[in-house]
Amino acid sequence: MNYIQELFTLFRNKALNSMGVERDIYQLIKDGDIGTAVALMQNREDEVDIALSEYKPELHKVMKRPNKFRKNKEPYISEKLPRNRQQFINEIELFFLLGKPIKWEKKAGDDDVYQLFLDFINETRFNVTMRKVKRLAGAETESAKLYHLYRNENDKAGVKVVVLAQSTGYKLRPLFDQYGTLVAFAFGYFVKSSGRSVQHWDIQTKDFYFNCKKGAVGWEVETYQNPTGKINIIFYQQEKAWMGVQHRAEREEMLDSKTGDINNYFSDPMAAATADVIEGLKDPDAIGTLIQYYGKDSKFEYIDPPLSSETREAEKKDLKSSILEDSLTPDLSFEGMKGIGTLSGEAIKRALIIGYIKRLKNLEIYDILVDREVKVIISVLKFLHPDKAKLLDELVVSFEFQEPFEEDKQTRWASIGSAYSDGIISLSTAVRLLGITDKPDEEVEQILKEEVRKSETRKIDPDLEEK
Repeated sequence: MNYIQELFTLFRNKALNSMGVERDIYQLIKDGDIGTAVALMQNREDEVDIALSEYKPELHKVMKRPNKFRKNKEPYISEKLPRNRQQFINEIELFFLLGKPIKWEKKAGDDDVYQLFLDFINETRFNVTMRKVKRLAGAETESAKLYHLYRNENDKAGVKVVVLAQSTGYKLRPLFDQYGTLVAFAFGYFVKSSGRSVQHWDIQTKDFYFNCKKGAVGWEVETYQNPTGKINIIFYQQEKAWMGVQHRAEREEMLDSKTGDINNYFSDPMAAATADVIEGLKDPDAIGTLIQYYGKDSKFEYIDPPLSSETREAEKKDLKSSILEDSLTPDLSFEGMKGIGTLSGEAIKRALIIGYIKRLKNLEIYDILVDREVKVIISVLKFLHPDKAKLLDELVVSFEFQEPFEEDKQTRWASIGSAYSDGIISLSTAVRLLGITDKPDEEVEQILKEEVRKSETRKIDPDLEEK
């Protein structure tokens, strides 16, 4: 029995979910039927395509406005004025969730191992990839972060973090069991080889990696054992950031474009004259400075452009406000932020309450997913540092999505100090809430040492109590 057969035999002996999907996937891969195996997984390409068509201004419906036919003239090129409302809403949503980096804290475990975790966060640019994966998920409704494990020519373990999304050239295919647990993940892509594009599917389970390459006849499959025992991919999925306002956004773009047409039409002075006046002109297309009238009813005048109707202006104003309000997006434009700079941190929160409402909604998704990513990172660290595997198993790390706006620190610190003085919170809790040190336990220990030193000094010389 060869290695691959042993792997499949091992899997068959494992407990499978009630639907037997995992068994089907593994059997299909073994049989080389990669297309059918991938087809069993979740496919949201249509939803992603729709989201991208709404997100990218060059793909908006307003860009398909027909030009206007003119007899004996070139067609009038109608104005097509898309807006970036969707991108604006998505960026504001991103700001409220990740405007500041995620804050980490060690709950249990070795300090050196925790530092290893923090170093990994910095080295892999966690904050950057987190912002990128969130931006893509808000724009496309899904994205993923891959922790690609490898060994170099010297057999040294390494990792590379890659953000996956349809717009960056990857097809995403998650597979969940009946309880919503990720049991497999596939991502497809094309690689140029010998002048042609070759299709690839990489499939991960907690036990194996399958690197599948489309050959001239059938699929070539390379199988590897997963060294972490976890699917090293975090799949981020959410609804479009601008959910519910697309039709209003399209209406706004159409109004802007039609207004542009009107302005173009009347940008050059237009004259109206009775037939006798026009006949008296040497060149009707070049109105002279001197016009001669022949009859008492002769007329010559310039046409004024129609004034913007009150209803049009009212609609445009309503569209802007309703697009933002219905998508729970605060108006952070220059006009919208006038005067807010003088407000305190708490007052700003109240003024931008809808942004915080949406933030809480997103936390329901991202808090769970980041928690899973922490577990994946610890497993990856065990792959990179097998000598510290036991200590890494004991490491417990918590995290917090920080507030996007600076708090009034003086007020906050005074409140924490008062709560400690009144016996409402412990010294340890007070130091942690202050957030002025990354090592609150060490700070508490140092404070207690200082208190002991001061107490001993007072015993020796009471006069030094206030010194």
